[in-house]
Amino acid sequence: MYNVSTKIPFRVSSRTARLIGRENVASPKGALIELVKNCYDADSAVAIVFIDNKYSVLKDFVSIDDYNYLIKNGVSEDLLNDVYIRDLEGYSLREKIPQDIELRIKNELSKLAAIYIIDAGEGMTYDIITNNWMVIGTDNKNLSYISQKGRVKSGAKGIGRFALDKLGSACEMTTIFSKEENIHVLSEEDSKCDGYRWKVNWDDFDTKSQTIDNVKAELLSIKSNSLKSNILANIPEFDSYGIKPEFKFNTGTILKITQLRDDWSKYFTDQVYSDLELLAPPKENNDFTIYLFSRDDSSIYGEISSSVCDDYDYKLVAKADSEMNVTVTISRNEYDIDLIPRDFFLREKMKKYPYDKDTFEKKEWEKNLTLNQILKGFKDIDKNNIFERIGPFEFTFYYLKRFSNSNDDRRFCYKKFNSNQRKYWLTKFGGIKLFRDNFRVRPYGEVKNSSFDWLELGNRKANSPSGVAKKDGGYRVEPENVAGSIRISRLTNIRFEDKSSREGIQETQEFQVFKRIIANIINIFEEDRSYIARELDAYYNEKYAPEIDRQKAEALANRIRERKRARAFNKDCKENNPHEAELEVMVALNDQKDEEIERLKQEQNILRGLASSGIVMASFAHDLGQLNSTLKYRIDKIKNLLLNKLPESTYQKEEQRKNPYFLLERVKQQDTKTQNWLNFSLGAIRKDKRRMKQIVLRKYFSTFSKEWNSVLSEREISLNVKISEDIVIKAFEVDLDSIFNNLLINSIDAFKILKENRKRYIEISINKIKNAIQFEYTDNGPGLSKDILDPYDIFKPLFTTKL
Repeated sequence: MYNVSTKIPFRVSSRTARLIGRENVASPKGALIELVKNCYDADSAVAIVFIDNKYSVLKDFVSIDDYNYLIKNGVSEDLLNDVYIRDLEGYSLREKIPQDIELRIKNELSKLAAIYIIDAGEGMTYDIITNNWMVIGTDNKNLSYISQKGRVKSGAKGIGRFALDKLGSACEMTTIFSKEENIHVLSEEDSKCDGYRWKVNWDDFDTKSQTIDNVKAELLSIKSNSLKSNILANIPEFDSYGIKPEFKFNTGTILKITQLRDDWSKYFTDQVYSDLELLAPPKENNDFTIYLFSRDDSSIYGEISSSVCDDYDYKLVAKADSEMNVTVTISRNEYDIDLIPRDFFLREKMKKYPYDKDTFEKKEWEKNLTLNQILKGFKDIDKNNIFERIGPFEFTFYYLKRFSNSNDDRRFCYKKFNSNQRKYWLTKFGGIKLFRDNFRVRPYGEVKNSSFDWLELGNRKANSPSGVAKKDGGYRVEPENVAGSIRISRLTNIRFEDKSSREGIQETQEFQVFKRIIANIINIFEEDRSYIARELDAYYNEKYAPEIDRQKAEALANRIRERKRARAFNKDCKENNPHEAELEVMVALNDQKDEEIERLKQEQNILRGLASSGIVMASFAHDLGQLNSTLKYRIDKIKNLLLNKLPESTYQKEEQRKNPYFLLERVKQQDTKTQNWLNFSLGAIRKDKRRMKQIVLRKYFSTFSKEWNSVLSEREISLNVKISEDIVIKAFEVDLDSIFNNLLINSIDAFKILKENRKRYIEISINKIKNAIQFEYTDNGPGLSKDILDPYDIFKPLFTTKL
């Protein structure tokens, strides 16, 4: 007997075409964008999307010629007569049409629609069609990713042509190539023709039990003097659409998709036009023009030009190079400098760069940073050298207020702007969009999409809802008030790989860190705007608000005096109603109170959240306490039961992993650790800690040290508390816990990244100095990251170096 070995091939079902085409591409709009990218990769100077939907929509009126055209192209005359009624000028839609009849006529009309994607690129030779176009997952764009014109090709997975299946069942491609430019690669087939016509019916791939290699596409060689003659054969009025004359269309490709799967009415075409407006970055790009036309109405579409934002409050541009250096340029356009009093710049905080008068009047300042300084402390824990795998990028960011407020305009010296125009622009072009090699990576920043706020600016705002002028800082921008673009390249950001659906980038660690970098760059704008707002607010309150209120009060007092004098000289003089003027003063004072109340409400919400957390913790305390008692003795009980049956010596020669006594001892150690953490946690939520009382600090820190002892000793960290005398303070014990628990946790985390092997210690010294108590906390960890230039930054709200 012997075994016979043989090798058998994998077979791919024809249904695979549907999986990577119709079911993989997210939407028809996404499919069109993929095909436009192919035009760019073909070195075309132009891409034209022509939607032939003139007869595919049920119209209120059709002319006699249109009526005859529909019959000639297969629409049943009886069905048309069920829908339309003849009048003097043509055929009008009947008032009431049965639902089944309406559905039938719409299905018939949809068959007359077609979509054309046209480019004036290099065209395809026989070799390109057979070895690239017809090969699924070809890697030609990975191997040859630079086009003849020097463009970085946007495609890479070799499945873009299956986007055609998303649009319609049938496709016909006409391609004309240049014999002069391809003279060295012309095949025998190429020498006999000027181009090819390729046809496929995607429904052929749905045949059951058929492998993909048995599905055939038809390829015909054609003779043609130019691609344009083929365009005119399909679109007779092509020359009337206003396409730039420099596009000759001598060579290139036409894709014609029929038997469309969607209704391409004006509503849907409008959406595609808007998406194509966002396809290219908001920057002039003269070497590639996109057009969209609809045969149903040739007047409302045309050349697609990206929108440039010139009505902004703030603009930030960050450029990162390959050496991890980032140049950040901030442009301030929010303030009307003529309205800012000159003495405002005499304030101490407005004398330093970049807030000084000279820089303010220039409206722009620049800052040079490294990625380490932007994401402070990350390099200390970056074991995988993530920064080195993030290539150059350019980030342009815009901030635009949607609404104006007269009080804020006066207080912060804001410029006037048109709210309606801004709201319209933000609704259409808002969000931070990602572009790779001049093409947008969808769906990042797409309005009304779950990925609109992919940088999670909304979460940042929710965690820190502070106003821009809050004294403690912490201002965060709202995602609905921003727009911008991030530009990367597949050549230098090779770790940012597409998802298989071509909708977004894989959530690798590099991409996660990259998003964090972008958010921290936005924080440079937030800190700048907040700094200026705080100073303007303080200046206004110091100089103007009291003066205005005083003047109003004085004027009111004068009016009251005048009325008194008038009544004194003329007893018939009736007392005027003083309420209106008095109310004006009350409103001004009340506004100030409202601001204070709003701040208190925000603090109250935070306290409520903390209280809720405390309630939840308390509900678990009882069960956790019982678990703590169980952990203390359970292993000993199990061991005693086991000893009654099997002596420990029975397993003396066994491996540890097979020795139940050894395994029980390990579980006991783990139970001890769990006990220590439970004791610490349950102690932290005791009710008496949330009452203000007299606290003996020596006793408090003795208990504190015992609770942390097991955790610290396990990590070989010593804790030493020095108290010079018996000090008693009146305080909430939970406040002391919050402070010192956080300090200890930060020290433990810091010791984790300590690179040298040395004794680790934490020391707390408490001394009474006159009428104050001084706490001094010290550890011998690595200290603050060198990337933190100002050590006081660590006291700012929400500042952290932890991921």
